[in-house]
Amino acid sequence: MVYGITAPHLRSLFKVFQGEHGETDGRVTVRDNGVVIVDQFYENDPSFTEEMTKLIESLGYKVQVFKGEDVTVDFYKTLPKLGAGLYILRVHAGVLNTSMETYLFTSEEYNQIDHWVEQLTGQVAKGFANPISEENPVFAVGPAFVEMSMEGDFRGAAVILSSCLGLYDPRLAEAFVKKGVRVFISWDEKVSLSHTDKAVLRLVELLLADRVTVKEAVSKVMEEVGVELEYGAVLRFYPEDKGDLRIV
Repeated sequence: MVYGITAPHLRSLFKVFQGEHGETDGRVTVRDNGVVIVDQFYENDPSFTEEMTKLIESLGYKVQVFKGEDVTVDFYKTLPKLGAGLYILRVHAGVLNTSMETYLFTSEEYNQIDHWVEQLTGQVAKGFANPISEENPVFAVGPAFVEMSMEGDFRGAAVILSSCLGLYDPRLAEAFVKKGVRVFISWDEKVSLSHTDKAVLRLVELLLADRVTVKEAVSKVMEEVGVELEYGAVLRFYPEDKGDLRIV
């Protein structure tokens, strides 16, 4: 089962692996392929996506937005085929209570029948946004799902996971890199929605408007927005050798 809480802190136990894609130029190209925003929280708080869309379009980029109930297991399967240069995922995430891998939650109600092959192979799991009550479980997709069931290739795109625990464990980021992502940016602990919203808006502004490198942008966000005070979350990027990339 996947819970939206941290387990005992294990970051120091995990090795960071370098991606297998051998791109040598220092750019992720967004101009031609645009930006995809996946906002699982849009119905409750649309302000992030509305402000982000306005920012991105003002810079001349096209935007595709997917909201709430759009976020299903089958939707995640087709994510690479959307062909964006930058993916911003404002979705709930949690850690699997057995392997401590990070899983991305869907908005699709869990049952034991649907996606049974993916369930048997550990690609999807039952996720609880509220681990105390364990009510209203949904399907959640993990690193094996990214590698085995996502269709196509991300073709050198960048992914910003605006969510808890995206880099608590590197295996989800590693799976995205194996699937063609050049750089994966997320938090290493739980983070409040208001904190990640503020940080990611500033991050995208720095990357697309100011055109600083990934490392410079992440460092600047941490200087200006800071560590998430309640949970101690720090914004990071993976692989560590992609800090000199620029997103254009």
